[in-house]
Amino acid sequence: MIYKMFTLVSEKSKYVRVRRGVELTDLEKELKTPVKEVFAGEIVPRGEEMLLYVAKPLENYAVIARKFGVGESELKDANFARPVYPTCRLYVPKKRV
Repeated sequence: MIYKMFTLVSEKSKYVRVRRGVELTDLEKELKTPVKEVFAGEIVPRGEEMLLYVAKPLENYAVIARKFGVGESELKDANFARPVYPTCRLYVPKKRV
């Protein structure tokens, strides 16, 4: 029996391996996109880069979506429908031209 070894060849810049002890906020800063639960050793693909926005008092998804010209549902999906409160960090998808 002959076993063939193979190597997965990929562009390193498209993926990030999650290191032990890395906080979600640090990983989000590196990827510039929101990240849900991950574990050490997991390989996370880089999504499209998004704008980081810090919410102000009395803002919600509808207000922020209008401000950036994106759909409210698209904004909610990008942020996993996290609650919006003053000083929370939200990722806003860039408008497609």
